Amino acid sequence: MQKFFVNTCDIDQKVVVISGNNAKHVSFSLRMVPGERIVVCDGRGTDCLCEITRITADSVFCDVIEKKQNEAEPPYQAVLYQALAKGEKMDYIIQKAVEFGVAEIVPFESSRCIAKLREGSAEKKIARWQRIAEEAAKQCGRGVIPKIAEPTTFERALKMADGVSFICYESEEQRSVSELERAEKYSFFIGPEGGFSPEEIELSKAAGILPVSLGRRILRTESASGFVLACLSYKNELIDK
Repeated sequence: MQKFFVNTCDIDQKVVVISGNNAKHVSFSLRMVPGERIVVCDGRGTDCLCEITRITADSVFCDVIEKKQNEAEPPYQAVLYQALAKGEKMDYIIQKAVEFGVAEIVPFESSRCIAKLREGSAEKKIARWQRIAEEAAKQCGRGVIPKIAEPTTFERALKMADGVSFICYESEEQRSVSELERAEKYSFFIGPEGGFSPEEIELSKAAGILPVSLGRRILRTESASGFVLACLSYKNELIDK
């Protein structure tokens, strides 16, 4: 069933109004008609089963049949601090991280980043990445659209991290991601194509963010976050509590 996110103010007790690009998608792309049903989410974890009653040039009106709490959200928050990656890798990282249950993504520049945000391009990039996050959230049935934060520096990102915080480092030999405890919030760092420099690892340690290993194989920057999020999901959602 098709799913759409709307602002909370567009939902009252019995009626939902869909406007903008979502309305165009319903009427022109999907060619839906009155009587068909969709799921509308307020972006705060509430799903509404709705029936389309009327379609105008710029709006779709629906009756609310049932409201229920979304069941796809993880019971914890995972914030991904992702080093900027080149080309379309960031698009892929964002899409898959949302599917794996990330709560927020904070892009940052590190010393070995190949990709750099040109002055004045950040706003357009964030808007694009946020659209990718919304589409991924629709596809996988999320109840919340993860936020894509404004890109920052590695040093500032270290200060932002809270909860159980760790940095993924291929040269770490003592601590493994498998040893992380269950928690309400995680903050984790993934490096760029060239990895983190030894100096950046020392900075993270000084900030109380310890390096962890992701196993015997070195993962690409575009696959590492999905691996970590899968590990967190297994530990917090899939094994017996």
